Amino acid sequence: MGVNPATSSQCEPADRESPGGVGDPNGQDDLDPGGGSDARTPDRFQILALDGGGAKALFTAHVLARLEQDLDVSIRDSFDLIAGTSAGGIVALALGAGLVPSAIVTHYRSLVGTVFPPSRRRWWRRPRQLTRPVYDANALRTALVDVLGDKALGDSTKRLVIPSWDVQKGGVHIFKTPHHPRLTRDWRLPMVDVALATSAAPLYFPAARVDGHRLIDGGVWANNPSVVAIAEATSMLGIPLHAVRVLNVGTIDQLTTHPKRLDRGGVANWAKPIAPLILTASSRGGQGIAEHLIGKENYSRFDALVPGGFYALDSADPDDVAGLAASVSRDLSPIYSERFSRHHAATYTPAAGRRHTESLTLRSSTEDSHATR
Repeated sequence: MGVNPATSSQCEPADRESPGGVGDPNGQDDLDPGGGSDARTPDRFQILALDGGGAKALFTAHVLARLEQDLDVSIRDSFDLIAGTSAGGIVALALGAGLVPSAIVTHYRSLVGTVFPPSRRRWWRRPRQLTRPVYDANALRTALVDVLGDKALGDSTKRLVIPSWDVQKGGVHIFKTPHHPRLTRDWRLPMVDVALATSAAPLYFPAARVDGHRLIDGGVWANNPSVVAIAEATSMLGIPLHAVRVLNVGTIDQLTTHPKRLDRGGVANWAKPIAPLILTASSRGGQGIAEHLIGKENYSRFDALVPGGFYALDSADPDDVAGLAASVSRDLSPIYSERFSRHHAATYTPAAGRRHTESLTLRSSTEDSHATR
């Protein structure tokens, strides 16, 4: 096993109307989602991008928890925008809901045991699974309710972008917090529904029906959501590319071979390796594009490189995953300290939804109080 600070060698179209951003000259970046005409450009805008990986996303939660423990930092407070795909989307939503990484570890470990029981992988179930999903979406929903409760996407305390795929229209579908005045719909959606949509992996779960859409796992097109997040920052929030910094955390990268029999094609040859290959290719492709956009020095990706065959999307030994995360976080800690820890993201104020209305009411009450003095 080796630690892999990976290199590239190994969407919903963003709305461009009224982008805006304001930067604090003291380094405390503040963004004006309304895009006022006197908006200033922030010197730094940090993005946390979390890959999809099914049960292996427990690794992601462990890495973040270890960083907080070792460095006495708040992961949530270090990033202006969080993007997560599939299982990474669940972790991102939990961070937006206010959970600390150590709590997410506990919840996600329980989720893996509940949602991916070994009994579902028995050989005698295979015939039925030719036309039915392998796992129970109701069990996943119940587990997600335990993590996210009844919070809506608009209740998030962080800007979020969560990719999915709309099978009905054949196009990308990205859930977004109301961090721009034009984003007026998704904030009403339950976080649980968003989590179900981004993690509805074909074969494993049925498509999720959310707000009239038939949606499946965002990993089919953006398993690494770094580029999606960079596009959101630049086009919707008006952040210049030179100000963007990205920390991308993977979900265990396994060494694989490509035996010559795969060159011949065929369902029997490709049935097992096709899903991991697509996810790995998507992550590496996203990494390469992100590095070209913002520069390799501004993009940090960490993963654990392990021999192939030990982990699967629906099967990962929790104790082994914790050990891998401990190793990776040891190497990531000094890089995080150097590149990310000194930035403190400004408080996120939604541009629409309940929290936006509450903010306006509070501001109005404060102004009235000052006016009567």
